[in-house]
Amino acid sequence: MNDLALITRPAAEPAPPFIYLPDMTDADYALGFRYREVASPTVTKPLRRVIAAVFHIDVSNRIVRVHDPVLNRPGYVHQCFGITKRSNKCAWRPVQLKFPDAKMALRSWKNGLDNQQFGDGMFACVEGRLPTADEY
Repeated sequence: MNDLALITRPAAEPAPPFIYLPDMTDADYALGFRYREVASPTVTKPLRRVIAAVFHIDVSNRIVRVHDPVLNRPGYVHQCFGITKRSNKCAWRPVQLKFPDAKMALRSWKNGLDNQQFGDGMFACVEGRLPTADEY
């Protein structure tokens, strides 16, 4: 590779905030997860979309199967689309820790432990907004 190629080569694009996993187990399917096309924007591809395993709660809440980079395995996280007190930019934000299995994530949501009104010290409260078709 010559020097000109090194100068003109584009920089590596940073990974999106969530790496959605397009596979699901039979247990996930039995719990209600389905394949959905979701927004997964990056700096250079703001309209990027990927297939993910999603449990649809409502239009601005979902539980998705993602890659957990800390434990290097699949995880499940409840996301809410909206704004926080610190950021008026609408985005899909986590409102719980990544759980290693879908039942734990669903139990946390059903027990009302996610998206606390004043935050929970780790996650800010997300004020839900309606995502556009490009944002979902």
